[in-house]
Amino acid sequence: MGSWQSKRLFKTRNFGLLIGLAVSVIACVAGFSWGLLGNVEAKLLDSYFSIKLQSEKNAIQKGVWKSEANEAVNPDILIVGVDIKALQKFGLWPFRRDVHADLLNSFTRIKNQDEREKAVLLDFFFVDDSGDPVADGKLMDSMSESGRVFLESMLDRLSSGYTIEEEMFARQQTLLDNYGSFVNVKGDWKAIASYRGLQTNLEMFNARVAGYGVANVEPDTSDNVVRRQPLVLKYSRLAYEVPFEALSPESYTDEASFERLAWFDSRGEEHQIVQPLTAESLAKLKKQIYRQAPPQEYDSDGDGIPDAETRAVSVIQDVFEPSTTMALALRYWGASVSDCVIEPGKSITVTPPGRDPIVIPVDSQCAMIINYAGFPSSSAADGYRTFPVRSYAGYWRQTPEDPETWPETRAVKDKIILVGAFDKGMADDQKQTPFGMMFGIEIHANSLNTMLTGNFIRHVPLWISVVFSFFSIMLVSFAAARMKNLWSMPVSLLYAILVYIGSSTLFDAKGILVNFSVPFLGMVFSYIIIILYRSSTEERDKRKIRAMFGKYVSPEVVAQMEDNPPELGGVDRELTVFFSDIRGFTSLSETLTPQELVKHLNEYLSAMTDIILETGGTLDKYVGDEIMCFWGAPIEVKDHAYRACKCALLQKAELERLNSTWPPEKRLAIGIGLNTGIMTVGNMGSEGRMNYTLMGDNVNLGARLEGTNKVYGTMIIVSEYTYALVSDRFVFRELDTIRVKGKNRPVVIYELLDER
Repeated sequence: MGSWQSKRLFKTRNFGLLIGLAVSVIACVAGFSWGLLGNVEAKLLDSYFSIKLQSEKNAIQKGVWKSEANEAVNPDILIVGVDIKALQKFGLWPFRRDVHADLLNSFTRIKNQDEREKAVLLDFFFVDDSGDPVADGKLMDSMSESGRVFLESMLDRLSSGYTIEEEMFARQQTLLDNYGSFVNVKGDWKAIASYRGLQTNLEMFNARVAGYGVANVEPDTSDNVVRRQPLVLKYSRLAYEVPFEALSPESYTDEASFERLAWFDSRGEEHQIVQPLTAESLAKLKKQIYRQAPPQEYDSDGDGIPDAETRAVSVIQDVFEPSTTMALALRYWGASVSDCVIEPGKSITVTPPGRDPIVIPVDSQCAMIINYAGFPSSSAADGYRTFPVRSYAGYWRQTPEDPETWPETRAVKDKIILVGAFDKGMADDQKQTPFGMMFGIEIHANSLNTMLTGNFIRHVPLWISVVFSFFSIMLVSFAAARMKNLWSMPVSLLYAILVYIGSSTLFDAKGILVNFSVPFLGMVFSYIIIILYRSSTEERDKRKIRAMFGKYVSPEVVAQMEDNPPELGGVDRELTVFFSDIRGFTSLSETLTPQELVKHLNEYLSAMTDIILETGGTLDKYVGDEIMCFWGAPIEVKDHAYRACKCALLQKAELERLNSTWPPEKRLAIGIGLNTGIMTVGNMGSEGRMNYTLMGDNVNLGARLEGTNKVYGTMIIVSEYTYALVSDRFVFRELDTIRVKGKNRPVVIYELLDER
């Protein structure tokens, strides 16, 4: 690439776009491939919810929802809270289990069984013996009579120990046998995070439920805010262990049944073993295991004598279980786990019998973004609650067994009743959400409501996010590189604000989540880098321009050139060239000393040069007493011929004034020649030393016309080309048609007399 091309490339207007392109690539890779901006996106999601919350508060203050139902909330969700009234009535928490039995009976024992609820979730755990077999028996009986009770299990990241896990899994097996687990899991199911610890209710209760779910709600690790609900959780159970030496290329596990091989290092971290095994992979695996895994002893032949130390390889059995809200949603839709297809990172598709499929968008961990329907009901404003909340004490009844005494209805037809803690004093069951602190039961309600209403929050497709990010970053880069800072900053800021408002509006109206952090941070960084690059390079260029042209053109023209530098090299352009020369300069120089001559000549040249610069001309050079200048470059002007003629007349008048102040022996007479035409203008010379000047036949014609004044006894002669452009603005006298040296075609010449 040539030197001038390299310089064009590194100009801010061009190189700034390359900076924008580089920032776009880095931002997209960091944001979309590496996920480095996940925390920023989480905070942006909170800000969208905050805007939504504020609009809801305004609506409540105006009374919009006092008489109208909130359309964002499914009416079949009912929270029954263990609140201060319940604590005052039943004493300290936990309540006796027969109290819960009475609550269940109050829903079950109505005459019109068609008015029953869909399901009742008890958001409590019955892990240990209560010490009151009578109360336990009543709770078991009420659960069996209801047939619609859901209980929960809890999963822990770390195992509680082999003995405890075996006991807990035996209890959980009852639930798995009765209600199953997800089996249609596609894609990279191994990448779903594993839970190794399990807590579940006593088997006598698990055997009497209508369904179960996992209660885990996972806050974001960065700020402990609950934004997502895992709908499918992976419980990884150690099936058995084998010595590493027992593995061979023929060894395998039944991955179709979600079995897999893994090994654990000395820190307890799990490492997957990729199947099928080969001799090469086993050799590489042996180096890793023997370097990082703790040694163990095995009695492989059963003779009671342990073998030499070896390393253990674990066979893991994965079980995919529904979350509490997923299980309740399936119950509401009349579906089961066998009606679900799980695709981590894409969706969970539920196809209830006789109904259209329901597609739930999830991330790689099968977690759904919770579309919170409103502010916490525990901090209701003006009596309004996002979800209907009733006191546990209000629904509790000691209903007799005689059906004749039962009420007709409890007004809970087809509802999913969520029974849980709703008072700060009973348990540490509050978690931080984008809408503030909420009880776990209300987080369940928001998660369930998201599924039942279908108001899912969906990310735009990745390719759209990438294209949008590239467009936004390049747009700001273009503004920063091509516009002045006075305009580029407000334009870029306005665009960023509009994008944020648009993203928030799209989220609020359609539940579509646009990645804003990648384009925004890309815009900020590209703008800053381009401005810094401009300040470091263009200031240097401006200094060069001031040094090169400050002596030739006016400061105003130099200021314009700093923003629009002239092209390096030569360009062809229509210009008007001006030559002037002192008549009888040789004779004058003989009558003055050198010092007097220099002083006198400087006074004349200063006055003439000032007029050139005032009319927007560019001073080319002085050659002794001769002046060469031109109009139309480096700043292009349309009226260059007019400016040149105006300058000639002003110089004529200024010379008359100067002569009136000089003694007769110092008075000067000059000749001026003007010509207009296509000339080559630019920096001529070498890289180290150059001059901004003109070249071409039309330049030579202007020089010839200056000397022609001697023949006709005139002061200002212009060519027919200049005359044609300004004949209506000045007074001319046609002199002759001449053929100058170097020109074959005759040229009509005119004397410039005055301005009209």
